[in-house]
Parts: sequence; C-alpha cells; structure tokens
Amino acid sequence: AILSLYLKQWYQRRVRGMIHTLVTVGRQEGVMSLFTGAKFALLRQGTYGTIRLGIYYSIKDRWERKNVGVKMPLPHLVLLGGTAGVIGSYVTTPTDVMRVRMQASHHTKSPPLLRSFISIFKTEGMRGVYRGAVPNAQRAAVVNGVQIPTYDVMKRNLIAAGFEDNKRTHFGSSLFAGFLGSCFSQPIDVAKTRMMNQKLLNDPNVKIYKGVLDTMLNTARHEGVPALWKGFVPTFCRLGPWNVLFFMTLEQLRLLDNFLNDRTAAVF
Repeated sequence: AILSLYLKQWYQRRVRGMIHTLVTVGRQEGVMSLFTGAKFALLRQGTYGTIRLGIYYSIKDRWERKNVGVKMPLPHLVLLGGTAGVIGSYVTTPTDVMRVRMQASHHTKSPPLLRSFISIFKTEGMRGVYRGAVPNAQRAAVVNGVQIPTYDVMKRNLIAAGFEDNKRTHFGSSLFAGFLGSCFSQPIDVAKTRMMNQKLLNDPNVKIYKGVLDTMLNTARHEGVPALWKGFVPTFCRLGPWNVLFFMTLEQLRLLDNFLNDRTAAVF
C-alpha cells in the first residue's frame, strides 16, 4: 500500500515507477518505512474483509440454496458485491484515514491506534475521522462490484466451457478478477487517497478537494488523464496476489467444509 501511495504522489517526490520507488524510499527513509502504517492496514483489512465477504457470500449462498439449480444472475452479484463493499468501507474508514496519514507523514514508527484516533478527532472532529468516507465507499462499491462477481462468473464460465473445477481454474479466475478490480478502481483510489490525506487548514491559499469528481477533474486537468491511473502497477501487484491467495484459500476451505459435513452426515 505504501508503494501505491508514493506513486500517486510522484510529482512531489520525482520518482519513476515501482522499483525506483522501492529503492528510493528504502535508501532515504530505511527499509522499515515501507511498512509504515502496517498495523492500521491489518486492522482495516481484517474488519473490512470480514464484513464485505461475510455479507456477500452469506446472502449469495442463501439465495442459491433457496433457488436450487439456479445461479444468482450477474446484475444481482454486482449489486450485492457493491453493497457489501460500501457497508464494510464505512465501518473501517477511520482506520484507513489513520493508515494514509501515517504513510504520508514518512514516520517509520506508528503511534498507538487509540492515540492516533484521538489526535485526529481532537484537531478535526468526526469529519476528520471520516474524511474521504464517500470516495472510500465509492471505491469499495466498484472494487467489490467488479472483483468478487468477476471471480464467480469467470469460474462458472470456465467450468461450463469444459475446464475442471481445480486450482488452475481458481488461479486464473482470481488473477483476472484482481486485474479488472485494479482497472476500475484506480481512478477512485487516486482521488480517495488525495482526499483522505488533506487536513482541515485555515490557510485559504491551500487547495482543498471538494469531492471525488472535483479531485478527478483537477488531477486530469493539471496532470493529464493517465495520472488517474498512477500507481496501477503496485496496486495490481497487491490486489492480484491477494485475490489469488484469498480465493484459492476460500476454495480449499469450502472443500474442507464439504468433507467435514459429509463425514458428520455419515456418522449420524
């Protein structure tokens, strides 16, 4: 995540690409600076992932159990994934704000979670704690509305085309889902990062982004449209492997669950 943030702010640091960023940050600020805000990211991912995926798969599985032999249609999957993402993002926005602020401060040692929350709350109020909540939710809606349904539909179509329901199919489907999720979410991610990183300042000369559209328009106007996809490579390098690990692990857990259910049914 720290690489993606640095690349989106390349005009401030004059860096060229992911590898150059990695070397530059490690050399100038130390290797540990690459893990700045890690505990905030872990807390956020743990709660955010649990909420969004729990909502999505619990409702999807219940719907398909009720409609035996019928798969949930793609529009329903997109709506369900987007809704689950929005709910999860709103709950975890404070941890995301603390992560972005910590990474942007360039301090290698993260302060305690509670102290960080209180500090932002005292200086900026609840608006500061939930700064960027709207673009955060918009990004979550796009990512989850694309990423999770893409995996389900891609796997379903590959199996229908004659591919086996095995690890290769799961790998290809999850990697493609990560790629599409990165493509669709990157412009919103750039806007979200810039909005969350700005603080409430009294200086009238300091430009404060007014919203997602304003941020995207200003970025495209002053830096060009490609600037909206700054940091795409490190974003995909993060989302791609994460999707592969998550969905392949999920499939193995499903196999284990089915095995245990069969053994339990056989015993009783």
